[in-house]
Amino acid sequence: MEIILNDYHKKMNAEMRQKVAYWKEHPLSRSESLRRLKLLREQRLANLSKW
Repeated sequence: MEIILNDYHKKMNAEMRQKVAYWKEHPLSRSESLRRLKLLREQRLANLSKW
């Protein structure tokens, strides 16, 4: 089966490639990565505690 991409998918793939290229050129420091992970965990816990 052949995969057919429409214009939307082509646009999204191009945007994703641009983001990946940017982050390869501008990696986060270890402390910034840990800070963001901590923030994500806190947000996830807050979201789960609502249920």
